[in-house]
Amino acid sequence: MSTRTAPIRLNLGRLVVYATLAFAVCFYGIPLLWLFIAGTRSESSLLSDPPFALGTWEAFSRTWSNLTSYNNFQIVSWATNSLIYSVGGVLLSLVACIPGGYALALSEFRGRKLILLLTLIAMITPSTAVVLPIFLEMNLLGLSNTYAGMILASGFFPFGVYLTYVYFSSSLPKGVMDSARVDGCNRFQLFTRIALPLARPIIALVAFFSFLAIWSNYFLAFVLLSDDKLYNLPVGLTALVSGSGALSNLPSNDVPIKKPEVVLAAILVVLPVLLIFMAAQRFVRSGMLSGAEKG
Repeated sequence: MSTRTAPIRLNLGRLVVYATLAFAVCFYGIPLLWLFIAGTRSESSLLSDPPFALGTWEAFSRTWSNLTSYNNFQIVSWATNSLIYSVGGVLLSLVACIPGGYALALSEFRGRKLILLLTLIAMITPSTAVVLPIFLEMNLLGLSNTYAGMILASGFFPFGVYLTYVYFSSSLPKGVMDSARVDGCNRFQLFTRIALPLARPIIALVAFFSFLAIWSNYFLAFVLLSDDKLYNLPVGLTALVSGSGALSNLPSNDVPIKKPEVVLAAILVVLPVLLIFMAAQRFVRSGMLSGAEKG
């Protein structure tokens, strides 16, 4: 009886897995596919042709030219700002998260549990709830509406501290650390020569999640930045689309930003995240699985 039911259960399990994967592909993949196809179509084609009808190179070139050249290539400046904020914020978060998580995992000191508790509280607190305190702090330091202030605020990433703490607590070989201590390594050498080379998966994971949070962060940039020359892509494109009336029922104006340009703007925001994930997925996957079992 058991030999007959085992294959049935196995096939049923595979069927559930495949059905779940098919649903995920349809639910998340179809909108992305439409997004990339719609970027090649004209506005009349978006309104009249089938959803997945391919556009033309001429329509794509015209849409790209309208979007990138508008207002003296302002979108290029916004993309550069996003890159500066993201790279600076990721580096700052790595400098803070990796040593911080290492210290919480392998050091015993007074106030350690309190710091870990505060880290967890900051991690589960909605990001919008801390924007006002961050703005007041940056304003007090005279760093609001500046590159330095935006980078400093973007480096606040308690989730990265917790990820690093979990990794070092569960995946760092204790025997290797003890052997290094016997050989005369001090705490700084233990971190730089032993822990840091073994932490490449978690460094990639923290960097990826930090980049994702900073690149797509709208509310923080909207509050901290008032000069449109300092906008990042989400804030700048939102202001551009809102001002053009491309997604509203207002009468058309002379601004060359219509529905195809809005679609292409969405692609510009999504594409860097997809490319970085594809390039770093091996490290991201190993970082997510690290700590699942003891090393």
